[in-house]
Amino acid sequence: MQEQNKNQAPRQGHYIDTLHNQDKVLKESISLFIGGSLEFLDTQISGKVTDILSTEITETTTKKAYADNALKLDTNEGLHIEGEVHISKDDMVRFASYNLDLAQQHKIDFTTVIITTNKPSVKGYKSRSISFTPIIINLKERDADEVLAEVDRRLQVGEDIGISELHLIYLPLYGSKSGKTTAELLDKAIKLTPLVAKDNVARQRKLHSLIILLTGTFVSNDEMNRVLEANMINMETNSAVVVLEKMGAKRRESEIAVNMLRRGRDIQEISEDTGLSPTKIIELQTEIQSGQAV
Repeated sequence: MQEQNKNQAPRQGHYIDTLHNQDKVLKESISLFIGGSLEFLDTQISGKVTDILSTEITETTTKKAYADNALKLDTNEGLHIEGEVHISKDDMVRFASYNLDLAQQHKIDFTTVIITTNKPSVKGYKSRSISFTPIIINLKERDADEVLAEVDRRLQVGEDIGISELHLIYLPLYGSKSGKTTAELLDKAIKLTPLVAKDNVARQRKLHSLIILLTGTFVSNDEMNRVLEANMINMETNSAVVVLEKMGAKRRESEIAVNMLRRGRDIQEISEDTGLSPTKIIELQTEIQSGQAV
């Protein structure tokens, strides 16, 4: 990978989950799920994936959002998968809304699965009109060391490494009794990809995209950069890396706009300086007033 320009801010992996670019990359890469079973995530998930569904959700006439992943199973049911570091009540309300919207859009029932790396303090949402109880999977409760030890044993005796592609993409989010970090496990997963996908370069690139995007929510920008820099092969033009870089630019524009708003600058002036639309700046102003803006 080319050396990063000193004036270029780090890639912003935490801000890719509602953008069209990420949805396009995931839609292309997550086709690897078709024909596979997700029972390794949770035994409550039965059936094989038959299709990748649209995750675009129109929230108003002018604003759209994207749920993380939506899959159709051979049981004629849908699976909605979200990744969240810390699950809040607001997240539950949002995911419940996505669940209903996806069900209405695709005309099938959906189960929501939330992938996390922390013990959840909120396990569902209930009001007078809705009861929402997703499947919550804390992958830190699993042991990556055990998986990697078995892979190493198989490699030593010349056997197939015995780890499925779908299992591999979530491996960086597992716990580690030996203290391996998520970034270290991400590096391991990227290096194992050629052994799993063999000589299929296109499949390897899709796996890299999924591993990078699904892990991006859970590692810092600096950690992600270090791992990508250490794995140069196929990374400069990998579509997932391009998404992260574009998101970094968008995030920097928003941070500049927030700082300018706090200094009392005019909305039109901020728009001219940052390239953000006045509508977006008004949204940021609302976030500042509600205490949500960083």
